[in-house]
Formats: sequence, structure tokens, C-alpha cells
Amino acid sequence: MKLPTEKPRPGRLRLYLKPLVFLTHMALSAGLAATLPGVAHAQASRQYDIPAGPLDAALNSFAVQAGVSLAIDAEKLKGLRSAGLKGNYAIDSGFAALLHNTDYSVARTASGYILVALPKTLERPARATDSREATLAPVLVVDRHESAGTAVIDRHTMDAMPLGNGDITSLLKVLPGVQFDNYQLHTGSQGEIAPADISINGNKFYQNLYQLDGMSFNNDIDPASGDQHASNREVTSASQGFAIDSSLLCKITVRDSNVAAEYGGFTGGVVSAETCPPTEDFAGQISVGTTRSSWMKYKIAREEEYDYENPISPDNASEFEKWTYRLALQGKVTENFSLIGSFIRRTSTIPLSGDSAYKNGEGRTPEQTRQTDNFFIKGFWKPTRDNDVDFSVQYAPTDDERFIPAIKDSQFTYKAGGLGLNAGWVSRFNPLTVSQRLTWTEMESSRDGDSSLYKTWRYSADDKNWGTTTLSSEGGYGDIDQKQKTLAYQFKADWEPLQLLAGEHRFQAGFELASKESFYHRKTQYESYYGPATWAGTCTRADGSTDPYCSTANTSNGWPGQYLRSRVIYLAGKFTVKEDSRAIFLQDEMKYGNFKARLGLRYENTDLAPESTLAPRSAFFYDLSGNGDSVLEAGANRYYGRGFMSYYMQANRLSLQSATSGTGFTRTGLTDWGPLTMSTTAAGYHFEQLKMPYDDEAMLAFKQKWGGVLWGIKYVDRKSRDQVVQVLRSAGNRWFDNVGEGEAQTLSLTAETQVPLKLFGTRTSLFVGLDRTDSETSHADYFSNDHDFNANGSAGQDKIVWDGKLIDALDKPADNYNRPWTGRML
Repeated sequence: MKLPTEKPRPGRLRLYLKPLVFLTHMALSAGLAATLPGVAHAQASRQYDIPAGPLDAALNSFAVQAGVSLAIDAEKLKGLRSAGLKGNYAIDSGFAALLHNTDYSVARTASGYILVALPKTLERPARATDSREATLAPVLVVDRHESAGTAVIDRHTMDAMPLGNGDITSLLKVLPGVQFDNYQLHTGSQGEIAPADISINGNKFYQNLYQLDGMSFNNDIDPASGDQHASNREVTSASQGFAIDSSLLCKITVRDSNVAAEYGGFTGGVVSAETCPPTEDFAGQISVGTTRSSWMKYKIAREEEYDYENPISPDNASEFEKWTYRLALQGKVTENFSLIGSFIRRTSTIPLSGDSAYKNGEGRTPEQTRQTDNFFIKGFWKPTRDNDVDFSVQYAPTDDERFIPAIKDSQFTYKAGGLGLNAGWVSRFNPLTVSQRLTWTEMESSRDGDSSLYKTWRYSADDKNWGTTTLSSEGGYGDIDQKQKTLAYQFKADWEPLQLLAGEHRFQAGFELASKESFYHRKTQYESYYGPATWAGTCTRADGSTDPYCSTANTSNGWPGQYLRSRVIYLAGKFTVKEDSRAIFLQDEMKYGNFKARLGLRYENTDLAPESTLAPRSAFFYDLSGNGDSVLEAGANRYYGRGFMSYYMQANRLSLQSATSGTGFTRTGLTDWGPLTMSTTAAGYHFEQLKMPYDDEAMLAFKQKWGGVLWGIKYVDRKSRDQVVQVLRSAGNRWFDNVGEGEAQTLSLTAETQVPLKLFGTRTSLFVGLDRTDSETSHADYFSNDHDFNANGSAGQDKIVWDGKLIDALDKPADNYNRPWTGRML
């Protein structure tokens, strides 16, 4: 087997993206602008009947009926009224009519329309398309929930929710179809501050797409490995490369079904977080917050009380103390340039006050600590009315001080997070809007240990006396650096609605280029000595030296002494796995009367993937009432995820391991081990017969506005096929194979007030959701191996007993992210 290394593969065109690519496409956009004004374009018009009333309500009603998104500042429009709108209007002329004789106009963006305040020196325009410059007003995003597969949490909603650890995914508990890791909700893990892992519609937690202002911060350095404090090969990792603090954001959009062709590299869902321009000329905020275990009341099962009263691991920690420090500034430097910036630090201290035998030989209560920082600065520049530029720097390191439970001298530092650079340019031409984004990220999942030597002894009261009554272990797993670097570029063009074939069409087209590199470096040689055996003599070798793997103290099982017989060595070394990818997407959103369809295709080609993919995306909407009050929605979609880099990284790591047999592995007595031979395990990993795993989705939804409430029902059916697991076909013959599968069905009911309820002098908005999930999977993750599957690639056990019943092994419900019933209320 030939594994990818730092050497480029012959015959492959590597896409080493440079900033020149970005500048080149800027030039192409400028050239396109010069040619587009002559293109014939007609904006669709339709009949409107909007009653007189508050201006903000009239604008929002018009946007909903027109099928566009609108961003307004409700406070600025407070007290302003509209005479209403009746007649046949195009979108721009309709907005112009509603805003006539006000100090506001509208401007088109890539995602819809925004309200702009006119400079004081200008007269009010006669129409909204006046070419003179406008100054952006402070905005509050008001999103049109077009698809039942899309949910938006705005800043107002975030402020109304408990912050938790302040991460993005913790805020998604209110959304149906989102399931959380059992460990994240576990009583003993409340001292942790890492971002929560989530599953969307029953899919694997590491197969979601996470974005901050269009920049992906997915971590593909073994995201399924989780907390690996007891692994000598793997390092703790996570699905989110950065711990993004939600206080930075003005909006979170979750796309769980009927996801458009613009998005790829996921089989679960898309979580997009956005920051917004300043709302004031200059403003700032500083805060300090804390929470601690003494403010909680634990409910512990009687049989687990001792473990929580004497914790030796953070998995059942009963004490913690968390602190959060925030500093944020925002301001407008000029009329068309503004900045936001923030620094956020979260810390947690977790004392582990177990029996003195577990205190790393120091005779005191040990502590583990967690720390995440967020340095963020973003600039917003509007050089002209039809151009918007943004650029940001995100530095979000994680620095944890940990130790291996019950192991002496095992302290290590876990490092994660990293740096993200993000630049975007949106240019609006007459018939279309062009969006471009260039991003670069570097993230890590690394371990810096105090020791690279590990020994496992029998317990002895006079010598090896810090462990259990059976074993005492000491040392650490050594230093490992793991880093992932990604350079990505996206180009997207959104056309304005045009009349074609008796209908209205909105076309979208774009492409993506990315180059990703994962780096692994074991900085020091790691040696593990184990297999204690009885020894009755001294610890002096024949050459007069003292054997460091020998003890003459009586052991707990009655030996007069002991020596360590076996060893495994991981050599210092490093390797790199590279992957370039390309994607093209096309989409047509068409409207014929009350019927609307969104049809798209997404093509992807990735170096490490066994084949190119073509993913069809389709969504259909029928407005039964014609005014958006009763909408039926259906869709059928295919999604392809990520993961092949993780498979190659796993196999490459084993190339640094010594053999676990022969004279270099085992000795008899106080002699030197034989010559070291390397393991052939890595060469036994095969990828030749892999296919692309995929998910097929079917969804059906209905939304009804009635009694001031938006009622919704949605059914999503997901089928995961050709999923990758490890299969041991014969001794030393390990294959990554497409024998995994899964299914998930999610039915959700929701009710959301459209107008705040007035109760006892208060105004209350309410959201209630109830969902039923049925999820089955053949495997927990891509680490599933021959314990679960047999030599012919089928399940290791055809039948199992589950809940007192004999069922097919592949029909076993998922062990995690699978609560059958959940209720949510906000």
C-alpha cells in the first residue's frame, strides 16, 4: 500500500492557491461589470395589497410576499407609518413606493436587501435606485423562513437563552432535529468548556459543516477520536477546530434539510455563524462572569455516589469553577469603514479529589484546567454603493493542563484551536451579484507531555504504591504535534429574478477551490514497558548496571520482586497528507404562480476520494393560500461528506510503531531486548476498493399561519449508505471498506408566535418544539473495526439481543445522539 506523503503524486495537478488567484478573479469581476449593463434584464412584477400601518411591518410584509430577505433597524423606523401599497410593482419600485418621503432607501446584497439611511446632505430620492451613495443604517436582520429545513437564531433570541459554555452549538438545543452528545449532557462533565458536539437528523457528529462568515472551521484531524487522554497514538480532537464564542455573533443559521447546492462537504447539516457591522459610532462592553459546582445540586445514583465524591477522572468530576472575561469594541472609523473587535477568555478549574493513591505521588489534590481564548477583529468597508468588502482575523487557541487518571507523572498540555484569516468581496451589478471569499486556516490538536516513557508495574506497598491495589503505572505518552492548514477560495454569482418560459427564475452558479494539508509529528521517541513478571533476585545486570525496569519490593499478588518483560516503541518521526479539492455548483430557483421549485447540482472532486461525485439537490414549495400563510414543502437530496484524510492519517501513524512480537518485543530476565523491528500494521491497511459514502434525504413539511402563530410539521428521512469502517479480512489484512450503513427518521412539530403575546404588561414571544427521532446505525464512527465486522465485511454478529428481543445487529438503535423524544421551549 502506498500512503500519501509530503511528496506530490506524479500526474496530479496541485492547486497551490495564492492570493494572486483572488486578485485575478477581482479583475474578472471588474471586466464582467463592464459588459453586463447591456444584458437585457427584466425584474418580475406582481400584485400587492399591503394595508396601511407601521412602516417596519409594511416593509416586512412586502419582503415576505416578494420572496426576498430584508434587513432593517426596527428602532430607527419606530413611529414611522406607511400608507400601504396596492397595485402591480417590481421589487425595487415597491420598496421605493413604501419608502417615499422617508430618509431611507434600500440596497441589494448577496443575500437580499438592506435598509440604508441617506446622508443628511442629500435630498430624499424619488426612487430607491438613485445612484448616489448611501450610508448603511444600523441593521437588525429579519430573516424570511423560506424553507422548513432552515432555522435562524438571531441576536435577540441568543440573548434570551442561557449561555452555557458560550459556544455556538450549545445554543442549538432549542432546534428540533439537533441531538447532543451524551457526554456533553452528563453530570460529570459540567466542568468542561469545549464546544458541544451535535448530530443533525441522525448523522455522525463529525459530518456537519461549520462556518464563520463563510469560512469553514471544521477540524478533520481525527474528529471522531474525542477525548484520548488514555491513548498513546491518538491525541484528543474535536469536530470544531475553533471554539467560537457566541457573543461575537448576530445570527446563526442552521440548515438541516433541503440544503442548497451551494453547500457541500457534509452529510449532517450546515451551521453558519455570522458577525455584523457596528450599530454605533463607538461602543464597548466589558464583563466578567462565573459559575461553579457549589451553585448546583447534583442528582447522583446511589451506586455512583462514591465515584463522584472521590473523582479520579474529569468524566465524573463533582467540582469545578468557571470564569469568563469579555472585552468588545466597535465603531465607525469613517462613513464607509467600520471595525469590530473582541477578546474573550474562558477558564475552568476541575479538582479531582480522589483517594490519595491517585494523586500523582504528590500527596495533594490534583487539578485539571481548561482555557480557551478568542481574539477577533473584523473590518467592514463599503468603497462604493455596489461593493462591500470584509476582512477578519480570528485567533482562538485552547490550552488545557491535564493528566492521565491514576497514572503517576503523566501531566501533559493539550493544545487546540488556531488562526483563521478571512476576506470577502461582494459586487452588485445590474443583473447579478458576485460574491468572492478567500480564507486560510491553521488549527491543531497537539499534546506536550512531561514524559515519553511509560511503565506498568504490579502494585507494591514499599515501592510502586501510588496506583490501585493491582497495578501502578507511571509516565506519559510523549509529545505529538498535529496541524491542519487549509486555503480555500469560493466564487458565486446570484442573478436577479428574470422572466423566462412564462415563469420567474433566479439562477446561481459558482465554484470552489481548496488545498488542505494535515501534518503529524511525534517529536520524541515514545517507549512503553509492561508485562510485569516475578523476579527473585537483585536488579543488577551482568554488566553491573541497574535495570530501570526492575523492582525488588514484594508485590500485592505475592511476588518477591518484579521486572518488565515487554515493550512497544513509537519512533520519533513525521509525515504529511495533502488533499486538493474542486467543486462546481449550479442552481435554478423557479416560480410559476403559487408553485416554486429549487433545482441544483453540485460536482465535487477530491484527490483522496476514490471518485468524483455529483449531488442533485431539489426542493419544491406550493403556496396553498397565495399569501404565504399555508405552504407545503417537499424535497429529495443527496449529500457527500468528508473523512478520507482521517483514514490516511490513521494508517500513517502506525508506520512509526515497532513490532509487538519477536526479540525486540519480549525478553526473559534482566537482559537487553533484541534489535528493534518495525510493525507492518500500516502496510496492511488497504484503501483500494473504497467507494464514496453518501446520504440520501427525503423530506416533507407543512407550515400554516393561524391565530398569530406559525405552526409547522416536518418529516425528514435519511439513509446513510456505503459508510466507511475498518474490516479485518485476514490476519494483517485490514481494509477500510464500505460496509457501514444507517437510517434516521425525524418527525417534528413546532409552534412559533408571530406577534408577541401581551401578558400583564409584558410582551412575550414563544417557541415550542417536539420531535420524535428513530436512528439506527451499524457503526459508531470510522474507528469501528473487526470487533464489529467479520472477515467477509458483514456484521460480526448477525443477531443480537436488544431490550429483551432478538434483532438484526444492523438494526440496533444508535448508542449516542439518539433520544427518541425531545421537547424544546423558548
